Amino acid sequence: MSAPADTATTDLAARVAALEAENAQLRASGRASGPSSGRWRAWVSTICIVLAAILVPVSIVAAWARVQLVDEDSFTATLAPLAADSAVQSMIIDETMDAITTQVDFLQLTTNVIDGVATLDLPPAAISALGLLKQPAADGLEGLVDRAVTRVVTSDAFADVWATATRAAHRALTTTATSDGGGIVVRTSDGVGIQLGAIVERVKQNLTDQGVGAASLIPAVDRVVIIGTGENLSFIRTGYAVSTTVGFWLPLVALALFLVGILIARRRSTALLGAGGGLLIGGGALAIGFSVGAAVIGSVAAQIDLSPSALGVIYQQVSAGMAHTAAILAVIGLVVVVIAWTCGRWRGAQAIRRGLGSLNVGIRGALLSRGIDTGATGQWLYTQRVIVRTVIAVLAIVWLLALRPITLGEIVLVLVIALLVWWLAELLQRRPDEQDGLEQS
Repeated sequence: MSAPADTATTDLAARVAALEAENAQLRASGRASGPSSGRWRAWVSTICIVLAAILVPVSIVAAWARVQLVDEDSFTATLAPLAADSAVQSMIIDETMDAITTQVDFLQLTTNVIDGVATLDLPPAAISALGLLKQPAADGLEGLVDRAVTRVVTSDAFADVWATATRAAHRALTTTATSDGGGIVVRTSDGVGIQLGAIVERVKQNLTDQGVGAASLIPAVDRVVIIGTGENLSFIRTGYAVSTTVGFWLPLVALALFLVGILIARRRSTALLGAGGGLLIGGGALAIGFSVGAAVIGSVAAQIDLSPSALGVIYQQVSAGMAHTAAILAVIGLVVVVIAWTCGRWRGAQAIRRGLGSLNVGIRGALLSRGIDTGATGQWLYTQRVIVRTVIAVLAIVWLLALRPITLGEIVLVLVIALLVWWLAELLQRRPDEQDGLEQS
């Protein structure tokens, strides 16, 4: 009996020696190739994630610009509401009256009329009285024009005219042609501005309808209030082509860099943490930048001689969409950071996972003890758990992308639902080790 035992012992020792030799060889090869291989993967992953983080704010601005240039409805939705804002209306009224008074000398106008009346065979007292009426008549006529301008600009009809002209301006822009001056929002070699000629014509028509014959003496006004400086038209045409192309591809490039950085990394939880941090920093920096811009808009208004409140409203209307998107991406980045940290190798994260795992084991055990068994479905959920988690994450992202405009409350809603679905998928798993333990007990 000793011979077979000795033989078995010898075979076992040989197998152990072979395994030890194989392990030593694997460790040696790992020391030889592992660090260098891991180094280049870590560097490439870091570079991709850093580049993607830098592109985040640029992508937001480029994508917004592309939408404004390509989508007429979005362009109109951005600029049309300005016609209903009181600060913008006050600016248009002031600029329109300034344009009219530059062209029309109301005192001279009334003086000519009264002097013409005075040439008639009137008593000296009447002529003297008419002379005293020159300034009041001029002030009254100017006040009448001012009220007419105010009535036109603050009317619902003006908002409709503004929206229609805005659409016309966008169509002119998309065909890379300058406006012919027939609209209110126009594009010139000096930049984008508000054409006052159409407003003055509307005022003249309004006064004529009221029986004010002197309105016909108001000349045509060809004046544009520049609300945004620009370069020459050829530069604008080039910028249009570049913006539409870059605005489409740049967000996709940033997303691809994030994905490559995560997939190629040695520790994907760390790379995911960096990607979330990139979104948080990139989106947060742009949102803060827009806030700073709103604070200094007053000095810009002084430089171009416009109402600070009106220019502030225009700035807010133009930048609100980009600032909102930036803030939402920052919140998403924060969520990704929290999730990535929870999935990492840090002690706190491991403790959280152990606690949650124990809770899940207890719940599944309680369900099994009551005869609730998910069977083949539970086995599939366990064996394909990585795919299930990935699908849940992808569906959550698709849901977020479909919510436009997206709000912070909607992000929280999507996140809570995704976590609940993920937890339910974990609870429905049928794990072999838990089944064996239940059967042995």
